[in-house]
Amino acid sequence: MTHFMLKEIHEQPDVIRRLLDRSISVGKFDHINILACGTSLNAGLIGQFLFEQVAKIPTQVRSSSESIFAPMIETPNTLTIAITQSGETADTIAALKTVQSKRIAITNGIDSTITKLVDQTIYTEAGEEKSVAATKTFTAQLVVLYQLAFQLANQKAQWLEEIPHQIELILKDNTIAQTARSLENTRNLILIGSGINTAIAFEGALKLKEATYTHAEGYAAGEFLHGPIALLDPQIPTIAIGNVKKTIDRIRTNQNWVIEIPTPAIPELFTPFLTIIPLQLLAYELAILRKIDVDRPRNITKSLTT
Repeated sequence: MTHFMLKEIHEQPDVIRRLLDRSISVGKFDHINILACGTSLNAGLIGQFLFEQVAKIPTQVRSSSESIFAPMIETPNTLTIAITQSGETADTIAALKTVQSKRIAITNGIDSTITKLVDQTIYTEAGEEKSVAATKTFTAQLVVLYQLAFQLANQKAQWLEEIPHQIELILKDNTIAQTARSLENTRNLILIGSGINTAIAFEGALKLKEATYTHAEGYAAGEFLHGPIALLDPQIPTIAIGNVKKTIDRIRTNQNWVIEIPTPAIPELFTPFLTIIPLQLLAYELAILRKIDVDRPRNITKSLTT
């Protein structure tokens, strides 16, 4: 049986190629706010990194549900970006209705509710995503955020052109099933990343929660040493993403198990597209081993509309 989640993981190179064939523009701004939930929130964190480090624009990110209680500060020249896979996320719609600045939506939902509340919609054009766990819509959101950040910086994101081929190489040389077998009976996992890959640690942990019912937590690698490292014991593996050698060395000093997701040989700024793929595959393979309905996990729906 072919599951939608696996099919959609493998569709990502072609989705990205389609998005790279178009150009987008949003004007000039001196401040950016990002509203999102779930996987889209993790994409928003990568967007924040890009807008600040590439475009040099101060950026805030907030969970849509929390922004209702603590609205973000808006300046006369603020851009608010709402990111939602479906375009129907109730919390994001409610938060967006309180915004006074220019509003744009990044969504896969054609003519969805969010599109009627914004000044501009940028579609991710990923095609229908049937699996509850978002995969191809996440990387499609990332493409849009990279394009926006580099456009605002008046730079060209040349390395984006390499990403589809690099993903294909990872998918072709997929050895993650062996890792999944070693984790079949593991119920707790720690994921660590740094810099732009901190958000990938969060997203990888979310995928493992959703698809495998594993208690997985993502951390910034340096911050993990300031308290959370006390959680570790020989029964709790750590998945390390990217260049986090200092933290890995500290974990191994205590004879704890580390699984490394290597950083591909491209500029680190572009690695999130490639570090997330093994984690998506790990979530899929582990769910299959545990005989979980990977496309329709318990207690969650594709779009939280109430």
